[in-house]
Amino acid sequence: MTQTERTWSEAFIWHIRQAPFQLAHMRELAETTVGAQTAGAGKITGTKDVDRLPYRVDPADDADLLYLRLIKFGREVAEHIGGASPKPLRARMWRGGDDPIGLPSCTPSEAFSYAAQIVQWLEASTTQIARTPHLTAEGSAYDQLILTIRKMRSRYPRAEPRFKAYRPRPCPTCGERTILPVWGADGLSGARCDNCGQEWEKRPE
Repeated sequence: MTQTERTWSEAFIWHIRQAPFQLAHMRELAETTVGAQTAGAGKITGTKDVDRLPYRVDPADDADLLYLRLIKFGREVAEHIGGASPKPLRARMWRGGDDPIGLPSCTPSEAFSYAAQIVQWLEASTTQIARTPHLTAEGSAYDQLILTIRKMRSRYPRAEPRFKAYRPRPCPTCGERTILPVWGADGLSGARCDNCGQEWEKRPE
């Protein structure tokens, strides 16, 4: 992997790791009925009565948009590299025309799990993606995904995950600078060498 590919890969991985946290957070906001009532979001009109939706429309719609971007890019990558892809990329979804248009019915933790499966697979495919220019061209599904992640981080700052940009460290086994953190729902859970596959669990505090 060249230095340019390595730099791109680090930025790519850092961005896509945000997606599960963002989705879980937005789904939690969407399901907060009290918050929706207070904010006055989502009024249903068209009759003499005005009712409020039992969830906040904006974070629900934004979660659907982010998941859509993740799915579309993931499917493009799967089509290019072949082989097995994560179940969420292959599962039937709520669809509009020929494209998926949102998350399946799920809880915030399930939204996190769906996205995490895709993200882990994309991470494993990073080198192939980095060496395929049409997958990351301007205006591509990749471009739309990264822009959407940035927008949602700005719009829902409470979704800030418990990690920051990370410069890979050298591996004591193979010597390559490819040790990357492994993140779980509760933050850092360990580390893994992306080159030789050696893993380390987080020490108990």
